[in-house]
Amino acid sequence: MVGPLVAYLPTPRAEDGRVLTDALAVLVERAVAAGADAVAVLGSAGGFAYLDRAQRASVVSAAAGAVSGRVPLLAGIGALTTSAAQEHARDAGAAGADGLLLGTPTYLPLTTDEVVGLYRDVAAHAPAPLWAYHNPRTTSVELSVDDVRRIATLPGIAGVKDRGVDADDVRTRVAAYADLDVEVGISGDLLGVEGLLAGARAWHCGLAGLLPELYVPVARAAAGGDEAAVRAATSSLAPWAELSSTWGVARLAVVLGPLLGLDLGTVPRPLLAPPDHVRERVVALLG
Repeated sequence: MVGPLVAYLPTPRAEDGRVLTDALAVLVERAVAAGADAVAVLGSAGGFAYLDRAQRASVVSAAAGAVSGRVPLLAGIGALTTSAAQEHARDAGAAGADGLLLGTPTYLPLTTDEVVGLYRDVAAHAPAPLWAYHNPRTTSVELSVDDVRRIATLPGIAGVKDRGVDADDVRTRVAAYADLDVEVGISGDLLGVEGLLAGARAWHCGLAGLLPELYVPVARAAAGGDEAAVRAATSSLAPWAELSSTWGVARLAVVLGPLLGLDLGTVPRPLLAPPDHVRERVVALLG
């Protein structure tokens, strides 16, 4: 199990595409030292879609070396085809990942049967437990509660990473999974904490990979049922979540990194670094 807080790391990369493994190791160390319960690479925050197979393998290997068994390491294996996802699964397992995270990136949006088939076929031969990732914002694949429950019962599925449109939706979805024999987690840089308050086991958070010192105490309070402490803290998290929702963690990383004393490289074209006003906002939030 990977909760209560899973910190999702950006992938530092140079202009020529090289993965900056030393910078990645620093991000791992910051997250673990701050108290994150697990770290994840190659999620949406990690820009997996912009990395080739060799780059992905190097990310997992570097992260596994830095984690050194202190907390679980999840590695994203999302791909457009089942065979490619299976290749990434084998690579991640060989590189030291403790668990695998599979979303549904598509060009043609998948039907429910196609999604279920993807998880069935990848989980059947995966070298590590598999977490199913429902992320309709980036994949255009909308899964109902019943769809997620169907996936969760497949052999080899260890957890689900779901999301909601608002707090009420999160609570409804978490309640619907209460009887599942898998780890239920909710994603989102702000809404995810509602999942912990509702009884989910994990909060999957992109900004926790950049600002673990802000997010670990909130996750601890939520896991302990201290709603008053959570509400008091979330007002300070809301501006960060708004920036993340607008620009994405991968873009924010190249702005925030230097301000934290970290060289996190650049974003791959056609992506561009956020404009100056975003940096000014980040500076103000950092104080």
